[in-house]
Amino acid sequence: MTHSVATRAGRRPWWLRTLTFTLGLLTGLGGLSGCDTGSGYAKKDGLWNYGGTRQFMPLDPATFKPIDAIFAKDAQRGYYRGSVIEDSLGSSFEVLSEHEARDAKTVFYADTYRKGQEYYTQRHNRVFAIPGADPASYRVLAHGYARDASRAYYEGQAFKVRDVGSFEPLDARYARDAQRGYFERIEIPGSHGSSFALLDVRAPEFARDRTRVYHGHIDTSEANSPRPVVRVLREADAASIRVVGRGYVADARRVWYRSEPVAGADAASFKVNEDYTSELDASDSQHQYRQGQRAPENKAPSP
Repeated sequence: MTHSVATRAGRRPWWLRTLTFTLGLLTGLGGLSGCDTGSGYAKKDGLWNYGGTRQFMPLDPATFKPIDAIFAKDAQRGYYRGSVIEDSLGSSFEVLSEHEARDAKTVFYADTYRKGQEYYTQRHNRVFAIPGADPASYRVLAHGYARDASRAYYEGQAFKVRDVGSFEPLDARYARDAQRGYFERIEIPGSHGSSFALLDVRAPEFARDRTRVYHGHIDTSEANSPRPVVRVLREADAASIRVVGRGYVADARRVWYRSEPVAGADAASFKVNEDYTSELDASDSQHQYRQGQRAPENKAPSP
């Protein structure tokens, strides 16, 4: 039996993908009955299977061959995790990444998902043709991003950038081109693209350009519609800004917690508390702080 793959586009936010992976790892998904272990293609007694559990018959068995542990092809079609990719052209099918493949006419994005009562025991394949993507110029970048001659993409979804030819991701959330910086695929107004960079890998929520410092986060105040938010750190000196830790950054004169200034904090002596069991997370030469707020004096330790 040949399984076909759903071709409906869909994308989960990065935090949900991370949570899904972690839950799967902790619960030992690979050892559960009926679970696809993802170990790749194998042939036994004349039948092909994927992951040791999913048997299938290629459309053209004589020409069928695995390309890697995930993708395969024959003279007619491409395959993802043992399922035929509808409308693909096997003769020109090639793999671009763990999730992307193309043929002479189409670029495909492939992933898996879980649902309902099968959540912990079964992964379902999902492959879709990326609308409008140009196979000839499509180039896979880092962190789930890609671009072709006219558009940028994240996990198979197109989004607008100012200068696609210079577009490059900095991590999974920040990116830049020659004109602007981007957070979660949203242009940061007024940002300077060619100087836009992550502030420090230890604090991936912060970025800067030649004149400004930015803090980006996902606003989850409305549970069903999380949205990316970027704020400029008011009056921050982009040249001297440094990561202090635990959400704090400082320049030569001021301290910020996330995007908000810490009132009255002494930048020169400001440091974080390495005792993560304490509710007080930072201090300077005069005061203790908790999440950017000065702690009441009676909570400060005695000298």
